Amino acid sequence: MNFRPVCLSLVWTALAVLGCSGPSYLQGHALEQNEYRGYGEYLPERDREVLVQAAAVKDAASVIFLQETLPEGIEMTSHMLQVRPGYSHQLLGKLAFSRGRVDSKQDLIEHVRKVALAAGGDAAVGLFLLTPAQDYTQAQAVEAVILKLDPRVRVKLRPDEAKAGGVSGAPGVEQL
Repeated sequence: MNFRPVCLSLVWTALAVLGCSGPSYLQGHALEQNEYRGYGEYLPERDREVLVQAAAVKDAASVIFLQETLPEGIEMTSHMLQVRPGYSHQLLGKLAFSRGRVDSKQDLIEHVRKVALAAGGDAAVGLFLLTPAQDYTQAQAVEAVILKLDPRVRVKLRPDEAKAGGVSGAPGVEQL
């Protein structure tokens, strides 16, 4: 898998850090964008349809948003993001989103969650761009990799869901 999009994210993060930590002339402004790119075969119609479906999603609280943290079983090498042997995660695609203004991180996360659900995912690993130095609860943009988690890892991240659904943390064992 080409890891170029995530590498670009790292460059954007470096620029955002410089913009947030230095003098005001380093502050940037994100352009308005809402772009999803599914990994694998180039299918722009599928990618546009994911965004259309995301706009109709009402509740995406089930989607796990991890800030700059990879879940167990996914590793980043110098050139790519990949699933480690023994795990069944699926890397579905990448989202870049900004309304072209400063938003609360919660609002940005909500959009990521809706896109993840529309793409068939149940988690996203994201990073925020151009965070104002005076308020770290806000940002101008978010980039995220959309995932379908290995069920064993999802249970570890959301143990309450497993208890409510009658599933234990052990694969292949049901709680009675």
